[in-house]
Amino acid sequence: MPNFSADAANDSDFKSKRHRTSQIRESISPIANYPSKLRIYLTNASPYWQVKCFLKGKNYTKSLRTTNRGVAKNAAKEFFHQTVADIYASNITERVPKRVQSEHLFTDFVAPTLAIERARSNRGEFSKASLKTLENRLHKTIIPFFKDIQVKDIGYSVLAKFVQSISTEHSSNITIHQYLVCVRKVLNNAYECNAIQHIPKFPSVKKSNSSRGSYSLSEYKSLVKTARLHVGSCSKQVSESQKKRGKDSIEKYQTVSHELQWLIRFMVNSFVRPSDIKNLQHQHVTVVRGKQTYLRLNLPESKLHDKPIVTLQSAVFVYEKLKEFHEQNNQANPTDYLFLPELQDRRYALIYLGWQFKHVQELAKIQANASNGKRRTLYSLRHTSITFRLLYGGSIDLLTLARNARTSVEMIEKFYSSNLTSEMNVDLLQGRRRKQ
Repeated sequence: MPNFSADAANDSDFKSKRHRTSQIRESISPIANYPSKLRIYLTNASPYWQVKCFLKGKNYTKSLRTTNRGVAKNAAKEFFHQTVADIYASNITERVPKRVQSEHLFTDFVAPTLAIERARSNRGEFSKASLKTLENRLHKTIIPFFKDIQVKDIGYSVLAKFVQSISTEHSSNITIHQYLVCVRKVLNNAYECNAIQHIPKFPSVKKSNSSRGSYSLSEYKSLVKTARLHVGSCSKQVSESQKKRGKDSIEKYQTVSHELQWLIRFMVNSFVRPSDIKNLQHQHVTVVRGKQTYLRLNLPESKLHDKPIVTLQSAVFVYEKLKEFHEQNNQANPTDYLFLPELQDRRYALIYLGWQFKHVQELAKIQANASNGKRRTLYSLRHTSITFRLLYGGSIDLLTLARNARTSVEMIEKFYSSNLTSEMNVDLLQGRRRKQ
């Protein structure tokens, strides 16, 4: 039987031909984590990739001037941000017709700047905590200072006065630098919208990298022992911030719990951050027994890191004892939290553990960091974990340590190893090569 569905030899002569500038269907590629209407494609009219995006009822297209697909995707992202900024700039002009374009105020560019940062946050490029901090700094401090200043009039002298104003609030150099980063974001947006001709020179603020500090081996042992011996004890001093939490919270969570001794040991043997402790559930923990015994922690993403963490063997014992303790109250289910599982509002978990930890530190008579005078907190236990590996970890290399601790070699050298002294590794300095 003949096949009538097959193409005839002369079908191509009767089919309507697509225009040479039409998209080649097979080449259409959307951009991951961006709106679906942003895409790149090829045409028969050019060897270069093209970009197309539909925004506010209008199509925006551009040749990306590259034949490399990866480069084209990055260029498409820049095109998207630039187009969004241009749209907001035109909206500003329409909203304030009495002012010409060169008379935009600084505050006109705060909303579009925050819109771009929120989009970055939704794509996972900017953390929600950092976005909240940016919003707070803009609305609380930056906008009140710059609110009546035209963006074109902001130069070095205005920025220097701003630095002076926040310096009187006893802000640290790092805090001042972070405020200037927020101001620069807004000015960058104004520059992209052609409201200013250039980004002004910023005052230089020297940043001093001071580590929170770690604990020595004797201090660590003292913390564990003190936390174990003083379960049930409560600090008699109540701060103003603690009073705001209410009497019930103070009585329940300022009292040293059984969990604190396990928390101290767990953090020092697992490299985790305090923020990881807040979110850590039993479903994130896998006990691995083989040639080596350890915990594999598949934690939620933190600081743009999402790789599993491998703990030391001691963490296995700590976890099993902690799990056994919580099983008595049926709080060791997969979705239960490892620490303070009864507290469902996890915003306060670290606050309450911090109260107990501070009290135990005072009972153990452990003062501020001797090298720089900075007070030590729960985060210092992470510093201790990494420092102990540098001191007692044999021939471990920094890259392996950094990846497992979800940080970088640069951060380890700049912060975590800043308190190490030559005398701590005197055995290595005094050692000799073995004869072959």
